[in-house]
Amino acid sequence: MEIAGADARRVLGIASELEDAGSEWELRERALGALMELIPADAGQAYRLSHDGSGVFALSVPEDSFHADPMVIYDHPLDHPLTDIMLATPTSQAWRVSDVAGDRQWRRTHCYNLDFRPFGLRRHLVATAGAGGSAVEGYALVRSGADFSERERDLFGFAQLQLAGVEQRLGERQRLVALSAAALGLAASHGWGVAVLGEDGRAEPLNALAAELLAVVRDDPRLGREQPLTVRDVEVRPVPSAGPGLPVLLLLRDLARGRTLARVFGVTEQEYRTLRHLHEGRTATEAARRMGLSPTTVRGYIASLHRKLEAGHTAALLRRGRDLGLLTD
Repeated sequence: MEIAGADARRVLGIASELEDAGSEWELRERALGALMELIPADAGQAYRLSHDGSGVFALSVPEDSFHADPMVIYDHPLDHPLTDIMLATPTSQAWRVSDVAGDRQWRRTHCYNLDFRPFGLRRHLVATAGAGGSAVEGYALVRSGADFSERERDLFGFAQLQLAGVEQRLGERQRLVALSAAALGLAASHGWGVAVLGEDGRAEPLNALAAELLAVVRDDPRLGREQPLTVRDVEVRPVPSAGPGLPVLLLLRDLARGRTLARVFGVTEQEYRTLRHLHEGRTATEAARRMGLSPTTVRGYIASLHRKLEAGHTAALLRRGRDLGLLTD
């Protein structure tokens, strides 16, 4: 495959413009239009055909330019060198189906949904890429009159390779979005709002709970700093960036709900603060230092918590606090 510099730049430009596609359908629809401008054609199709008949995808422009059933199987000549390629694992090569038309013996292959209407008057250019060996997918162009040139065939194959890469990256982005949505839902179910801290220092909510809690703390000047803070019963914990170019996240939790539940069980404010320090892994001495109290006083709070929450040891106390909704993981 030999591609001139100008042709390569055109194809790479098409691929770059398609990187913002939001779905597979949008990507293939826009790609098909771009391919028909790149290589003049009367009609085109984007297709994906699973060998087992599932997962069929076909987009034709104009709509009636290809057979209505995307699983239609076509024949190819036995003695043509491309036939073995068509029968084998799908490749990224493009070829002119008009190369194989003629008075020959024919053999069925599974590769195409090309409708020869009328047979012999339309030229077909096909590019395919495998999908794990279980499907054939790619693009096809047809036109009447002049046949497709070797340059157009090579250019079409190169374009198919680039478009396959764009589609793979789209799939990866969609999987990341789905995982992110699941993670945000899990955070909210455990009482955490999640926000992202922009380069301008402004926090933007990523789930509904964060939007609610940010309304309370948004104007606090400490919000963009690395230290945790608590503002009017809203706790904010920064999560440092995981790498260059990645944002800082903020975890927000409404402490008012836990305090309200604590009062229901007869837990005082100081006892509740002690419970939270234990939950965050601090010892009684460390909690006392944070609270400005003596260790003896804090140990008294801990003994009272064991009694009120009916828990025999620290691990059971924390588990009980989580079960009752006083604490969140």
